[in-house]
Amino acid sequence: MIAHPAPFLSVYRPHWLWRAFAIVFFVFSVVFASIIWRIALLGLADRNLKEMIIPAVFVLAGAGMTIHAFTVGVRFTVDAVEYRSLIGVKKLPLDKIRGRRECVVRGDEGGGTRYLKLESDDDRFPALNFSKSYSFDDAFYKWFYSLPDLDQRDKEAPKTSNFGLV
Repeated sequence: MIAHPAPFLSVYRPHWLWRAFAIVFFVFSVVFASIIWRIALLGLADRNLKEMIIPAVFVLAGAGMTIHAFTVGVRFTVDAVEYRSLIGVKKLPLDKIRGRRECVVRGDEGGGTRYLKLESDDDRFPALNFSKSYSFDDAFYKWFYSLPDLDQRDKEAPKTSNFGLV
């Protein structure tokens, strides 16, 4: 099977809904913090260390979510796939991709996050994992699904056992 070409020079960012949620959460946390701190500073309520720290944690979490939502991305160059974030860049050359995997990570409440994974055939390059919450286009999915399906390959592989040999 001939693989579809990679979507060269494309950049995929988180879906606009996740970005909007991050902004709304940040704005809410700033408003929440300003109300709590104003009440405490005006002396309308007793100052409590916990009530002063919790709003700050919400503001920092909102700021972190917003920064992450606008800086993270999956980028294709001429020769590699890159997962870029504020922390750093993970790079996997296109010619080192062994295949693809998909998985769902379930939460305690039953919801799940779908992840796409590109596995490397070279130990020097890490696998790339990213959630399906990016604004991937048809060109990306045609390329991704043209890669060898390692999950299916694992299911079809004959089961071997080394029971008793260890």
